[in-house]
Amino acid sequence: MPSYAYYNVSTVDVTTLTSATSSVASSASDYISSPDGIQEYFGSPKSITICNLDASGDDVTVDLFIASALGTNITDTGVNVNEIANYATKSSVTLTVDGTTATEEAFENEKVYASDGTLIGTCTSFTSGTVLVFGNGIDQDVLDNTSLYTGTRYYILHDVVIPGGSTLVLDEAELAYNTNDYDLKFKLSSVSGSQIANIKVVY
Repeated sequence: MPSYAYYNVSTVDVTTLTSATSSVASSASDYISSPDGIQEYFGSPKSITICNLDASGDDVTVDLFIASALGTNITDTGVNVNEIANYATKSSVTLTVDGTTATEEAFENEKVYASDGTLIGTCTSFTSGTVLVFGNGIDQDVLDNTSLYTGTRYYILHDVVIPGGSTLVLDEAELAYNTNDYDLKFKLSSVSGSQIANIKVVY
């Protein structure tokens, strides 16, 4: 019997549809817990339906991509640490950065790595183009000028326009990927007051 997950997206924030690293049942996970606590693995989606529910009938522009969840497949963001030193801690760390201006899309809720692929931590909040927050701390010492990397992205859809009142359906052939290594993510490129994308994921 198919399993389903549903999302209503009305912001430009990146929405994680399935996660390679989740082991707790949720609507944004590759797993779901049965009543006896055994977790059932979903794997990659069988289909995804994206419906443009814009109340004014405007087009929506969408991205759908997989992002590496492994330190062996990362991309330099061009953003660098701009502080003398921060040391490994479980407490929240506010990190000042420079170089390329940091963006919410690139960092918020993303794992951040050093150039050698070791995990620094997860950016839990984007404050500005020069300030990132790691609410759960950082896993290693971070020195000035450390380059910040995130998981490499591979786009399934990029800047694809869905007309008002229309629905885009992707089948399994477009969606097959290694769910142990990648997160599947969705983004509205721009949002007016009435834009909303309704998403159904079938496993």
